[in-house]
Amino acid sequence: MDMRLNIPTELNIACSKCLQYSQCMPTGLNEYETLRMDSLVTQRVRIKKGNDLYRNNFSDKSMYIVRAGCFKTVISQHDGRDQVVGFHMSGESLGLGVEQSNGANCKISALEDSVVCVIPFVKVEELANATNDLHSHIRHLFRVEIKRENSVMLFLGSMNSEERVATFLLNLSLSHEARGFSGTNINLKMSRYDIASYLGIKHETVSRTLAKFIKGNLINLNLRLLKIVNFKALHSIANDGILVD
Repeated sequence: MDMRLNIPTELNIACSKCLQYSQCMPTGLNEYETLRMDSLVTQRVRIKKGNDLYRNNFSDKSMYIVRAGCFKTVISQHDGRDQVVGFHMSGESLGLGVEQSNGANCKISALEDSVVCVIPFVKVEELANATNDLHSHIRHLFRVEIKRENSVMLFLGSMNSEERVATFLLNLSLSHEARGFSGTNINLKMSRYDIASYLGIKHETVSRTLAKFIKGNLINLNLRLLKIVNFKALHSIANDGILVD
């Protein structure tokens, strides 16, 4: 698959000038280290909605940073079922966990028209050995990948369906706020099927739970436009499984 598509001029900017820099790169670097950071990205790639950035038979040896858009990571089970194990927004890394597993039974797909920055692992390793802050930052990115996996295990192991959906919505709100967007008004990029797969429940259960939250005036939902109305109630459900008045 040829992903080398033309990128608008405004996206061909140095990493240090990018609005997502604080999300994906270490801070506190000196001028020389910053210039070296700008050399990490070899290209920026546009991925159209529904297309794959990565499949298990794609032999690229790079990590990716989401410049714009949203992705999902899907693992294929031995019985042929697909499990969504993560959603990725701007500033987040892609490909670290894939590199560790040699990409087995994994694909990363765009949930909307998206742009990623491509960073070859060899460049990361060279610069990480010379820049302590980058070395620490890469270790942090791996910890984030592990935390994502543990989050999925928590969903699947210890929460009922309402707790899972409430926690998912609250985490989504926090992710949006961290990127300077509204944590109250959210455009859901993922389908009900994707949410259900991620949470380990049926899509009918997701729809039924969202309808219950709407009826209880916890949220408003118009197609994929979500508004969180009652954060206190969602937190109560997520923490205690209790719907508060």
